[in-house]
Amino acid sequence: MEIRTIPKDYIINMSNEAHGNVESNFLLHGLKIKNDADKPVVIRQINMELYAAETFVKQVTYCDKALTNAVERFAHECTWLGGGFGAQLFLGEEGFWNTEEYSSSVTLMPNQETGLFNEYFVVVYKEMLDLLSVQVLYEMEGKVYKQELSIPLKHYENKNKYIFPLEGCISTCGNYNCLLDHRQHYSMEFAIDMAQYNEEQKLSFKENMQMEDYVIYGKDILAIADGEVIECYHSITITTSWVWEERLPYFKVYGLASQFGNYVIIQHANGESSFYGHMIVDSLTVKKGDGVKQGQVIGKVGHTGLSNCPHLHFQLMDKPNILTGRGLPCSFTNIKDVTGDPIERIMDDNIIVHTY
Repeated sequence: MEIRTIPKDYIINMSNEAHGNVESNFLLHGLKIKNDADKPVVIRQINMELYAAETFVKQVTYCDKALTNAVERFAHECTWLGGGFGAQLFLGEEGFWNTEEYSSSVTLMPNQETGLFNEYFVVVYKEMLDLLSVQVLYEMEGKVYKQELSIPLKHYENKNKYIFPLEGCISTCGNYNCLLDHRQHYSMEFAIDMAQYNEEQKLSFKENMQMEDYVIYGKDILAIADGEVIECYHSITITTSWVWEERLPYFKVYGLASQFGNYVIIQHANGESSFYGHMIVDSLTVKKGDGVKQGQVIGKVGHTGLSNCPHLHFQLMDKPNILTGRGLPCSFTNIKDVTGDPIERIMDDNIIVHTY
């Protein structure tokens, strides 16, 4: 039995102190279970055991009806997660699952596979969890076997010092605590959307308002650190549809810009890269190959690509590729919360921060 995971090497644990304990918050993007034997096997149980300093803490189990439902759900998801744009966007790679060999039941014929997609874990314990052990119990020719794969859970520290990409009082949303937003996508796991309230503390305040009526529209976007522009796009003028079939014609013309609007990708030192999306058409002040300095204006906040309203989509990655780069949490040196206390990371969804 072959077991593989995404991520492959380790999972980032967004640990946070919680009333004397530690909240561990992490995501397993993909689990692949493949029958590499020459005989049929029947999956009986999938266990995910969680450990802290070699101490067993908790077990999550799929068995019986829950296992059957999970396998059936996987069979549906695998049809669009095996290849193409969907596979890259959600898994960071193509071919992790083979769409020609998936099973819709717990019985796997030779070379058939099943798995789990986007398994979220939030566990409060006295210490940070540091290991996830996946165990697959399966039956072959009347005998029960167990295959196991362990993957470390790690707290991630940025390798560079970053400033916030916007100045002033900024509303943030869609961060890792919002499970159905950015986080389910591989490169966007720790992405943040940024907007601004008006004087009435609203993001929008009248129907059919013009882009210029949004407080944040046209606001300067700043490079979070020194680096080099690796990729950018400046000429898409439209906001595309959330319906994929309607967006597809624009995807064929504009590529990734149909999803992310006008954008800039900057490679920083020590293998970290930042991404800024949905900019105003032709507002970019940089081009591919340019060197930039921390705090330099690189463009203006807009409403292009797949966007609900004018905002900045921001994320940090382990390489300058919006599809295959792994999403990383980002700490900032110049933000405070609404009480005036300095904070480093956006740990909660829908909070307001102030730059200084």
